[in-house]
Amino acid sequence: MELKTIALAATFTGLGLGLSPALAEDLRIGLSTPLSGGVAALGQHEKWGAELAIAELNAAGGVDGQTLALDAQDNQCNPSQGVTSVENLLQNDPVAIIGALCSSVTLAIMPMVKREEVPLVVAVSTSKVITEKSGVGGNDWTFRINPSDVGLAVAMANYIASSGDIGTVAFVGEDTDYGRGGHEAIAAALEAKGVEVISADFFQQNTPDFTTLLTRLANTAPDAIALYAVGADELNFLRQFRGMGLPAHLTGRIAFDEIRDTVVTSGAIDGATSVFPYAADLDTPENQAFVEAFEAKYGELPNYQSFEAYEAVKIIADAVKRAGSSDRTAIRAALETTEYTSLTGRTIAFV
Repeated sequence: MELKTIALAATFTGLGLGLSPALAEDLRIGLSTPLSGGVAALGQHEKWGAELAIAELNAAGGVDGQTLALDAQDNQCNPSQGVTSVENLLQNDPVAIIGALCSSVTLAIMPMVKREEVPLVVAVSTSKVITEKSGVGGNDWTFRINPSDVGLAVAMANYIASSGDIGTVAFVGEDTDYGRGGHEAIAAALEAKGVEVISADFFQQNTPDFTTLLTRLANTAPDAIALYAVGADELNFLRQFRGMGLPAHLTGRIAFDEIRDTVVTSGAIDGATSVFPYAADLDTPENQAFVEAFEAKYGELPNYQSFEAYEAVKIIADAVKRAGSSDRTAIRAALETTEYTSLTGRTIAFV
């Protein structure tokens, strides 16, 4: 079996800032993530990553003697529910919020965190629009710690072009900010490398049947299919792709770690490539310690979502410590001067 994940680790950029009364007891960190619906498994991993980081920090004495607590709210990967989830989080006066996994939800809650003056750390969402709307002149309460679709697409396009056997690509993605933004990014990156994107198909989330789409792709016969889908939609598409026996190379943002026990281990997508900022087998001492602790606690290997949430909590705790206060304005100012060494060995800073 040969599957390739193109990992991207770099110095990430973003911005953000806040205001709230000091907390008398626990320092609460809010998390808006999907805990039900088609991508609930990803939200659960994000929650586990945050919980592990908090457990480690509390075992080491907390932040200046204060313990941390996580308040997780379900956003169902739905923008309107995302707004409700943040309303619920704000009732418990969080020092910061992590969210919201799904790009459309993150974009929906960004105006709220700016209005309520609470730092938002974006750990997973990849839409480039999040970065474009953040920072000076935009939403200065939003801090992104992960790369956007643009950076990930460039890494993937470089690899595809270097393979020498892919000249045409068909894009398939969910009809969301994630899918639309992914198409824009990968199409530009591939065409810059001389690889033609010959079609783009977008589907509604929770689509059970891809037969018509796959039949059309079989007729157009692209060299590769770039898939941008998550959760149950991704799994449904890959199962049906396998069933129809299409010869096209699979690429895009395929979450091998999430589907390893089903489609991947069958050998049906051998040779597929994917691009993610993280893989559990990343060989740094810090990451291997994280992987060991995560697997011991939850019985599974960490994935992109759990890794990013773990780092988000550590970055927030570092900012609270340097601020010397639970005041959100002070925490925002501290976040702006972050220089955090990631488990990947790279530095996360906001510029």
